[in-house]
Amino acid sequence: SNWAPLGTGMNHTVEALTVYDNKLIAGGLFTTAGGGAANYIASSDGSGWAPLGTGMNRWVSALAIYNDQLIAGGDFNTAGGGTAYHIASWNGSSWSPLGTGTNAAVYDLTLYDGKLIAGGWFLTAAEVVVMGIASWDGSSWSPLGTGMEGTVPQVNALAVYENKLIAGGRFTMAGGVSANYIAAWDDSSW
Repeated sequence: SNWAPLGTGMNHTVEALTVYDNKLIAGGLFTTAGGGAANYIASSDGSGWAPLGTGMNRWVSALAIYNDQLIAGGDFNTAGGGTAYHIASWNGSSWSPLGTGTNAAVYDLTLYDGKLIAGGWFLTAAEVVVMGIASWDGSSWSPLGTGMEGTVPQVNALAVYENKLIAGGRFTMAGGVSANYIAAWDDSSW
């Protein structure tokens, strides 16, 4: 019936939340959480905030759980001090890149058909042309059709609805089909 603060909070915006390993995970534009250093990502066990390793060098905007690992997406190019272009996985103790990542920011993540789906302002994933949306099968990136088209195509939001992947963002075509800012993927076409 009432709101309550979670400790002393962060020093800047929280962009994404999820639960991993029975802890609340927050990602965003902050560099401190609960008064301590936490570079853009932190966890809470209910009694305080803690960093996840050394975090990222820039903001985190999306979080998901895939293959028992925490996946973070955003506008960073390092995670835990190592190279990770815009997307990385946390295994509970260290960060790892997902292949060679994407060429620009990841804005949202979801799971669909057993794969991790990333949407954002990127045109390539692991040097494969994907146009704003890509799937990760645990070892490689793949496009979803020909992706999105528009002046600056990007996918800002993802959801699964009635067994279809729904993508929303700044685009006017999806897979060559007219689609004003929202489209559905049925595992073979938009």
